Amino acid sequence: MWNLASDYGPANREELLERLKESREVNVTVTGRKTKRRFSTPVWFVLDGGRVAIVPTKGSDNDWFRNLVQNPTIELSVGGISAPFNATIVRDPKQVEMIIDKLRVKYRSMWSEAYYTKRDVYVQVPV
Repeated sequence: MWNLASDYGPANREELLERLKESREVNVTVTGRKTKRRFSTPVWFVLDGGRVAIVPTKGSDNDWFRNLVQNPTIELSVGGISAPFNATIVRDPKQVEMIIDKLRVKYRSMWSEAYYTKRDVYVQVPV
């Protein structure tokens, strides 16, 4: 079960996964907690099994993250493919640090410890 829109099938899932494997960024779209408007931003991510893992740069203080807390629906867009998912918020410090370590490996040439000013959460999205 992927928690996706009804028109999103296995072929689209495989195509999305392939695009994610080839990409350095994914666009996330969430709904504003006050305005109810959709808001999009590009973020770094890692694939963790069959899930996309995203650490907000300002942790739980990040605006798009606070919007996601109010409404866990997140749209991922990469390479011309978009699909909605239900995200899970992970607050376990050991799991967050594990994802940070994976980000360090993936983005090693661009990595700066200063990018992630608060490391208290990550967002897990099943794809």
